[in-house]
Amino acid sequence: MSASFSIHHKLDLDGSLKKEAMDFLMKLQQDPSTPALHIEPIHGTVDPRVRTGRVNLKYRAVMFELRDANQHHFVIVDILMHDEAIEKAKKISLKINPVNGITELIELTAPEIGDAGPGYSSRAKAEQAAMDAFAQVEAEVSEQAPAVASPGDSLTAAGFDEETLVSSLGISDAVAAAVFEVTTEEELDTVLQGHPAWEGDAILGLVAGLSIDEVKDSLGLSSTPEAEADTQLIEGIKSPAAQLEFAYLEGATNDELRNVLETGDFNKWRVFIHPEQRDIVERNFSGAGRVFGGAGTGKTVVTVHRAHRLVGDAEHPPRVLLTTYTRGLADSLKDHMSTLDPVYPVADKPGDPGIHISGIDALVIGILNGASADEIRAATTMVLGHETASVRPFPQYGETRAWSDATDLAETDLAPSLANETFLAQEYETVVIANGITLEKDYLRVSRQGRGTALSRSQRKAVWAILSTFMTASARDGQLTWPGLAAVASRVLIRRSEIDGSYLFDHVLVDEAQDFHAGHWLFLRACVAPGKNDIFISEDAHQRIYGQHYVLSRFGIVTRGRASRRLRLNYRTTRENLSYALQVLEGTWIDADGVKDSIQGYRSARSGPAPRLIKFQSEAAELGGVASLITRWLDDDPSAHIGVLARTHPLVNRATSALTELGIRAVKTAHASADNSKVQIMTMHGAKGMEFTHVVLIGVDNGLMPQPYALKNLGDAEVSDAIQRERSLLYVAASRARDQLVVTTHGEPSELLPAETLSSARA
Repeated sequence: MSASFSIHHKLDLDGSLKKEAMDFLMKLQQDPSTPALHIEPIHGTVDPRVRTGRVNLKYRAVMFELRDANQHHFVIVDILMHDEAIEKAKKISLKINPVNGITELIELTAPEIGDAGPGYSSRAKAEQAAMDAFAQVEAEVSEQAPAVASPGDSLTAAGFDEETLVSSLGISDAVAAAVFEVTTEEELDTVLQGHPAWEGDAILGLVAGLSIDEVKDSLGLSSTPEAEADTQLIEGIKSPAAQLEFAYLEGATNDELRNVLETGDFNKWRVFIHPEQRDIVERNFSGAGRVFGGAGTGKTVVTVHRAHRLVGDAEHPPRVLLTTYTRGLADSLKDHMSTLDPVYPVADKPGDPGIHISGIDALVIGILNGASADEIRAATTMVLGHETASVRPFPQYGETRAWSDATDLAETDLAPSLANETFLAQEYETVVIANGITLEKDYLRVSRQGRGTALSRSQRKAVWAILSTFMTASARDGQLTWPGLAAVASRVLIRRSEIDGSYLFDHVLVDEAQDFHAGHWLFLRACVAPGKNDIFISEDAHQRIYGQHYVLSRFGIVTRGRASRRLRLNYRTTRENLSYALQVLEGTWIDADGVKDSIQGYRSARSGPAPRLIKFQSEAAELGGVASLITRWLDDDPSAHIGVLARTHPLVNRATSALTELGIRAVKTAHASADNSKVQIMTMHGAKGMEFTHVVLIGVDNGLMPQPYALKNLGDAEVSDAIQRERSLLYVAASRARDQLVVTTHGEPSELLPAETLSSARA
C-alpha cells in the first residue's frame, strides 16, 4: 500500500544526506511496510503516533504515522542522528486546533513565554551600537523614531481581548495571554517562537489593523470538521494555514522530492506559498483578475505560480504570456520560473505552446518587425492618421527634438505650462493614443477625465495643432514614441484576429502593471481573446515610477469586486524598514480599478534595526562615510548583499569611482544580480523588483529628489504628479532593503523623507 506524506518546513539537511533522504522518502511513499525502512514506534512518547525510520546507519527520520480507512500518511518532522532523533520523538505531538481544525505540531522544548533569549534582539542592539559609533565620528545622525504603540495596546485599541483571540481564531491560551503583555514587536517575536506559524501571522495581521474576518480569509481558516482523529489530522495538514509549516505531498515525483530536499529551507521554496497567495494562484476568473499590494508582499511570486498553474502539465499546453516592464525584470521572472519548475514548458516564440517570458517593449518590437509593410501601413493610418511602411522608436533625444519642432511649427500662443514636452507627451499618450484619435473633431469632444489641467475649447484647438503636427512628422519619418509603437502593434494584431479569428495567446499575465502605458494596454488587450482567465495583472499603485495612471476598464480589462485581491504581508522588509518606506507615501494613490489604494493592514513578520539618516558636509565625505559603513557591514557578515542606490546616473558613476578608490569591491550595474561578491551600485529605477540585505540610499538631497529642472514650466497638476512619482521612487528604493537601511545626504535632506526623520536630523 502506498502512502502520502508531509514534510515540516524547518527540515534542514546536510548536503551529504539529501540523496539518502530522497531514497528513504521515495521508498516510504511506494511501500511503508518495506522492512529496510525500519518504521518503528518509540516507547515513552507523548504522542503514540510518533515513529522513527532508518535513513542510514547513523540517521533516523522523526515522523508521525496517520491512518484511516482510505489514507496512510506520514508527517516528516526532522532527520537527526539516532540518539537525537529518539530524544526529539519523545517530546513532540500532533493536535487538532479545536476552533479552526488546523493540525499543529507541539514540542515540549518550545521556548517559555516571555523568555527573550539571546536571539535577534541582541544582534540588532549590537548592530545599532556600531551604527551609533559610526555616526558620532562621521556625521550628524538622526535619533530613533518616536515610540509606537505596543502590540498589546494596538490589539486593545482595536477591541480585541484574550477571549476573542482564543474563541474566534483558535490562538493558544498562552500566546493570547502573552501578546497583551509584550511592549515591542521584538518581544512578540520571542513569544511566538516554538508556536505554529499561522498564529504569528494572525497576530501580526490584527496588530496591523486587519479584522478577525480578514485574518480568517487570508489564512483560509474554517471550523473543525467532524471526523475520526487521524482523518482530522490529515485534513488539517492540508489546510492553507497549516501549509505555512507543512509541505503536503501526495503522489510526489522524483523531481518534486528533489526540489524539496535540495532547497533545504522551505521558507524559500516557492512551491509552498502563503494561503492568501495560494487562493489567488488557484482561482479561476470569468475574465480578468488582479492581485495588488505593497512592496515585498509576494505579488511576483503569485504571478509566476499562476502562470505555471495555467500552463499545467498537459501534453499540449496553452499559450501563456508572462510579461513585465523591463528586460531586467523579465530576466528575473525567468529565474523565478526556473526555480519553481526547472523543466517548465518554454515557448521560444510568441504564440508557441508553453510560457513565453518577455519584456513588454521587446514583445511589441518583435510583432512590428514580423509585420508586413501592408499591415504597418494599415495600422499607422489607424494610429497616426497617416500611413508609413515601417516604424521604429525615436533615437535618444529624438522625441524631445520632435516635440520642440512641432511646437515651433504650430505657432500657438499656449502658456509654457501647456506648450512643453512633458504636458504634450502625456496628453498624446493618455488622451489621443488611449482613445484612438486621429482627427481634431474627435479630440475636441473626447473626455479628458483624469488629466489634471483643464483645457478650454480654444486651448484644445491649439494643443491639437501641436499634436497633429507631431503625428504627421512621426508618420513621415517612421519614428514613433513607445506608446505609439505599442498602439500600432495592437492594430496589427486586431487586424489579424478580424481576418481569421486567431489570437496570439490564451492567457496573459502582467507583473509591475502599474508602470504600463496606454499603448501597452491596447496591445495586451489585442493579444488575447476576452474570456476566462484572459488577463491577470499584478500591481502596486504606490510603485508607479513611470508613466500615467489608468483605469483599465477603459481598455476592456475589468477587475472590480472578487476579481481583485489584496496582499498585505511583507516577506522581505523588516517592520522598521517597511514603516519608514510607507511614511514616504503622502497623498492619494489610485489603483487600476480607479479607487483609492490604502496602505492599511500592511505588516511584516520580521524585525531589525531602525533605518538611519546620516548627514555629511560634502559629497566626498558622504562617499567616504558610505565606504566605512560598507566595510563594517562586510566585516560583520561577508555574505551581505549590499546595494547602493542613487537618483541619477552621474551620481552612480561618481559613487562607483569613489568607492572603488576607497577599496570597496563595487560594480556599476543596470539591474541587480544574485551575485553578491561585489557591492552593486545602480539607479533607484534600476533597483525595481530587486532586493538586498543592506541598502544605502545616497544623495537624497532636495536638489536631487525632486529635481528642480524636471518641474520647470509645469502646471500645478503636472508638478503634483511628478512629485508623486518621486515619492513612489523613494518608496521603491527604501523597500529594497531586507535588513538594514541607511539614507545619506550632504545637502539639505529631501522633503520627501519621513517628517520625523527630517526633524531629528535638523535638531
